[in-house]
Amino acid sequence: MDDISVPLTGQGDAALREDGGLSSAEARRRLDAFGPNRPVRIRRAAAVGEFLLTLADPMALMLAAAAAVYFALGQRTEATVLLVAIAPVLAVDVILEARSRLALKKLAGAVAPRARAVRDGQPCEVPTEDLVPGDLMLLGEGGIVHADAVVRRAANLALDESQLTGESEPVAKIPCPAACEASAAPAESRIFAGSRVVAGHGAAEIAATGEATRYGNIARLVGEAELRSTPLQRSTGRMVRWVVVAALALSAALFALSIWRGASPAQAFLYSISLAMSAVGEEFLLVLTMFLSLGAWRLARGGVLARRLASVETLGATTVICLDKTGTLTRGEFSLQEHRPFSPQVSEARLLEAAVLACELNAVDSMERAIFAHCAEHGIDPDALHARWRLIRDHPFDPIGKHMSHVWRYGDGHERVVAKGALEGVLEHCEATPADRERILRMHSELASRGMRVLAVAMREASAEGSGIARSRSEDETALRLCGLLGFQDPLRPEVPAAIAECESAGIRLKLITGDHVLTAHAVADASGMAHTDDAIITGDQLDRLDRERFAAAAMRCAVFARIRPEQKYAIVDALERAGEVVAMTGDGINDAPALRRADIGVSMGRRGTEVARAVADLVLLDDDFTALVATIREGRRIFANIQRAFLYLVGFKVMLVALALSAPLLRLPILLLPVSLVWMEMIVHPVSALAFEGEEAGNDVMLQPPRDPTAPLVEPASAIQSLLTGALLSAGALALYALRLDRGVQYARSAAMVVAVAGSIAMVWAGLPRIGRWRLAVPSAARFWIVIALVAASLPAFMLIRPIASVMMIAPIDARDWACGLGVAALAAGWRLLGSDFKRPAMKP
Repeated sequence: MDDISVPLTGQGDAALREDGGLSSAEARRRLDAFGPNRPVRIRRAAAVGEFLLTLADPMALMLAAAAAVYFALGQRTEATVLLVAIAPVLAVDVILEARSRLALKKLAGAVAPRARAVRDGQPCEVPTEDLVPGDLMLLGEGGIVHADAVVRRAANLALDESQLTGESEPVAKIPCPAACEASAAPAESRIFAGSRVVAGHGAAEIAATGEATRYGNIARLVGEAELRSTPLQRSTGRMVRWVVVAALALSAALFALSIWRGASPAQAFLYSISLAMSAVGEEFLLVLTMFLSLGAWRLARGGVLARRLASVETLGATTVICLDKTGTLTRGEFSLQEHRPFSPQVSEARLLEAAVLACELNAVDSMERAIFAHCAEHGIDPDALHARWRLIRDHPFDPIGKHMSHVWRYGDGHERVVAKGALEGVLEHCEATPADRERILRMHSELASRGMRVLAVAMREASAEGSGIARSRSEDETALRLCGLLGFQDPLRPEVPAAIAECESAGIRLKLITGDHVLTAHAVADASGMAHTDDAIITGDQLDRLDRERFAAAAMRCAVFARIRPEQKYAIVDALERAGEVVAMTGDGINDAPALRRADIGVSMGRRGTEVARAVADLVLLDDDFTALVATIREGRRIFANIQRAFLYLVGFKVMLVALALSAPLLRLPILLLPVSLVWMEMIVHPVSALAFEGEEAGNDVMLQPPRDPTAPLVEPASAIQSLLTGALLSAGALALYALRLDRGVQYARSAAMVVAVAGSIAMVWAGLPRIGRWRLAVPSAARFWIVIALVAASLPAFMLIRPIASVMMIAPIDARDWACGLGVAALAAGWRLLGSDFKRPAMKP
């Protein structure tokens, strides 16, 4: 909880009691009228509805239906086993759904739960949700602003609004007279929910609460941004939907056929439910979840936290990465490398003194701290300078001109106005001839072209006459004289060029999006080795002048975006995705949250990132390291290749199960695969066998291939046909052995057929491994392969010998001859697949 303890004492408290704030009765009335101060609303009804959809999982419904039939037939043990099997099916869906709601919950908790306000003439604590328009909210250093408001009283009040605006400089605030309506208050008197007080204290009249605040609008955009399924999820979903439809149609036809042939309704239903359970592709989703979960675990060990499992694989399909500069490509640690006086009349010491006075008294910005450190190294003590000069007016950061200014007074009454910020903004207030302007612009270009962030410093000496009269920023900043430029270096991370080169070799286009000067952005792109041309650089001002069609074209064409505002980031990501790109975006502030949510992959910095940015992001780079992002792309591509192998295996095995479930009743044979046996096959044998693929390493060329086409089929048709034929041959062999061994009893024959199925499963797993060497042999690269295969191979004989399990599954031990026969049939049926070609790569995005 971020309680605010405001040190307003003496005359300050008396003044607040005179203002009175609202009465408790009026506050309650306004609370009823405006609603609670909740910037983010979690809609519970939607959550309940989605949970009910989870309960409608196809496999869960079929298990429940089969259990009901067994209960009706009096077979309670079998029914209980099926009901217990529903739990793992639902658990995965419920857990993943709960994760998707974490972002909005984090947003809702970003504002402190209690606030300080004036009620009935007395300062008091009230729940944040109870704040209403008209309340007098108290502000103190370290506290959070709970609503949009207008400052009415202030003492050296400064706020950090970077989470909303993206600007790192603290913004000084001045009081607005009570006679001035909130709607007419100047920018330097307005404060916004989500900001943090970094200096001073004061009181502000609330103008907007809840979703009406700027913070609430950001939260609304996050909530409305469609959390789209990933390309892999869409492909898997399409495949599963087709399988479900076909399974239900076949099951209904089988039920009708069985009734027509004279079977009892219960027997016919067991036939049809066994076929449906064999055909429905639930295990595809289960295997997908397991692969992504293990991939997320691997990434966490490498410093990447996956907040959304599907993002692990999707990053492997990324075609565009939109990158921040500061802290992602660079270290985010500024140092003042050069100070350039503009003219011989301005000494280096005078330029540095002006730079110190242009900073906040308590510097919190990294560049201001760099100025203080640099001055101390050059014999100028900032504390001693502040002791000689007294701050009498503090004009806040101007987000349009990107500069700020202070007015100081010396002991003898002499005044000095100082300003620092972007050259474009400062130069507007300076007296300079055309030749001067041309010279300073050349100086600025020279520093910026070396990758430096440049600040201009200007100053004007003034007398103290009339200083007791309140003066505006424009009056104070009239006819400033340029002192010089400061060049700050934020060094490029040494590992970045190699990581950039690896991304580009993988066919991924990189776009640098920064608020810095265009030349600085250009220099950083050059230093990092990012591919770009001079005509592929654009500024925020230029984007503003484009219509929607030309904006979309610029988003696709340009590689470097400079002087970009936070809302333009969202528009760039939106334009790229509408053009069919798979976009990853990095960000760290509250203002980045909508764009992070809009991107296919939102990537937040772990150290610099705000809690809200981390909450809405799909991936969090715990060490703010761009190379970790590249490693995640490599891991995503490895995961997809292994998911393909697993899915091809599942396709072949699925064909075998469907054929066995369908053929027995069509041939008027006793049911071969009971629902209990299918639960074991679907929930244990399939996923465990598929895990043999999960540990396979990526090929040496995985980052030399272009991104796959997200609209291409999940598996290549040729590879799918190979798997289908393998499954058909295995089912034919298993069915033949089953029919031949019925003379020894149904349970014995069922066991012999299941030997073919399990042995065939192992053969198909082996056949799906990547081929290496001269003879193109399938060789496992992970030790877990042998463990998984051993567990699958040992499970069937163990179940045969454990009498309670064998009784439930209705199987029996078989002799050595039939073990050898079952293994031989499986080897013959799947042998051609072992000697076949490796699976084909997916289609690549042009």
